[in-house]
Formats: sequence, structure tokens, C-alpha cells
Amino acid sequence: MLHFVLCDDNIQILNRLEKTLETIFLKHNIDAQISLKATTSDEIFKYIEKNQVDVLILDINLKSSFSGCDVADVVRKKNKSVYIIFLTGHLEYV
Repeated sequence: MLHFVLCDDNIQILNRLEKTLETIFLKHNIDAQISLKATTSDEIFKYIEKNQVDVLILDINLKSSFSGCDVADVVRKKNKSVYIIFLTGHLEYV
């Protein structure tokens, strides 16, 4: 089973992303689950200490002291095999 972790400071986007991914998992018979939806980097850091994460989908601009790129750096140091996918609504980050 693949364990997905989602992080965005906008709860509506998190909820929409969760529904979209769950629909894809079911439609294509993918053995995966959303293990965590987080709105802060602290939630991610705490979770990765004790839990398996295969795919991390995170917003680049988290509107906190850590950007999505900062979070990715910390996560990558702890888990070199995690797939990291960035989301953004800002053209300058695309």
C-alpha cells in the first residue's frame, strides 16, 4: 500500500485534493490511502518521525516559517525514497 501525505495551508484545497486522489485510487484500483492531511509543516515533521510516507504532496507557499521547499528538504533528509510533488497556484513557482 502507498501512503500519501498532503500538505496545504488551505483546507478547501486539501479536501478537494483528497477527494480527487481517492477517486483516482478507486477508479484505477490503486492500493493507496491518504494517511495524513496537514495544514502546517509541524504536523508533517511530527508525522514522518513515526510513520511511513511514500508520496508527499505539498504546497510550495505554506504561509509559515517553512516553505514547501523547506519541508521537502527536511523530509528528504529523513526519507530518501519518498516521492515529493509540489502544488502551487502561483505562476512564479511554476
